Amino acid sequence: MTGINAVLLAGGRSSRFGSDKLHFVPPSCSFDMLLRSVFLLRGVPGVTRVAVSCRGEQTEGIASRLPHGTALVTDQPHEQTFPIFGMAAALRKWPETTLLLSCDLPLMERTVLSSLLREHGRRQSGGAKSLLRTAFCHADGRVETLVSVWEPESLPFIEHALAGGRYGLYSAIPLERQWLVPIIDPHPFFNLNTPHDACLLQEQCRSGQRVHHDAAVSGSGPSLTLGCRES
Repeated sequence: MTGINAVLLAGGRSSRFGSDKLHFVPPSCSFDMLLRSVFLLRGVPGVTRVAVSCRGEQTEGIASRLPHGTALVTDQPHEQTFPIFGMAAALRKWPETTLLLSCDLPLMERTVLSSLLREHGRRQSGGAKSLLRTAFCHADGRVETLVSVWEPESLPFIEHALAGGRYGLYSAIPLERQWLVPIIDPHPFFNLNTPHDACLLQEQCRSGQRVHHDAAVSGSGPSLTLGCRES
């Protein structure tokens, strides 16, 4: 693979959280979720550009907070927010191999993202030229679509889904054109959705325990009955 474009999805409305998750500061962290995620992506080997995808009305506020050199791309206007809008906007602007990350993973680690990129590159160098997406999956088959690597050739599939009014990012790509990487440790995939999640995160980080509850292993797509499998 050549240089990787990393895109942070930040266009959600944080309705369940009750306030903007981008401003949440995780325990033992000096930065809020927006900056933590941007710096995390900047530190991933092979990433040559970091971009933030957001809604149009967020642009001014987010742009003023981003470190120098961070790009910004605006989702298409819609009455609802779906990750597929951010992915489509990014691939339209930069038709490159793209590392996708949602902004609500306060425990995500650079080594996890690096391992995903390595696996994607290994599959491609092994002859899997039709590969469009590589994503993590849990032992029960749930897929983390919002921690994934996408090829620019996936854009026509995304556009086709949008034209048909289908807004699920997971279902936009045929199963036979993706590669699923088993998750060994679900801890970095803890998802910050509600105030309860924030309290749980703070309490368990103070006690030195690892976060373990349903949100820690929540996938971004439906369950695969066959689990992780080769395309």
